[in-house]
Amino acid sequence: MARRDGGRLCRTLIDEIDRLSPTRNRWRPSFQPVVAQLDGCLARGPKETSYLRGAVAAMKPHLNWHRAPPNPALGRFDRHHAFSTIVGPTDRVPSDSLMLGLMIVDRATHYPGHAHDADEVYLPLSGDAVYHVAPARPGRPRDGRYLPIPAGARHALWTGDVPELIVWAWMGNIRGGYRIAGAAR
Repeated sequence: MARRDGGRLCRTLIDEIDRLSPTRNRWRPSFQPVVAQLDGCLARGPKETSYLRGAVAAMKPHLNWHRAPPNPALGRFDRHHAFSTIVGPTDRVPSDSLMLGLMIVDRATHYPGHAHDADEVYLPLSGDAVYHVAPARPGRPRDGRYLPIPAGARHALWTGDVPELIVWAWMGNIRGGYRIAGAAR
């Protein structure tokens, strides 16, 4: 079976989304400092995610990157991550029931324990982070495998020597609460 070109497929998808409807939100490219590491993340990772990394590479010029506002409960995390939402209530592909995007977490960074009202899925594309979804023990998903996070489950991650690139999705109550270390936000 021939391997498909993820980059070409993604460019086709972007073109098709742009043709669908004038109600679609326009791409608003932007940049955050940690995003300078995106090329390194795309260049390394398990073979099981190479197809998706190729698709992300094709989308790179169109991604609108943000970071969380400073929050004492998060320490300096706001300076060591960036996220880009592609599908969501106010994003390129509008949806009131799904949010889908990418996140980069810098090397040697802790994303503190938090929980939210939406079900979440992480799919690590590259990196060496250890994930913790309570009450399970911390660990790393096998290459190419996703990590389901039920609504309300406290979860965290720690990156190692390289940044982590993750595809994430929220489903269900995407407009619900987000809590860090038990505090409402």
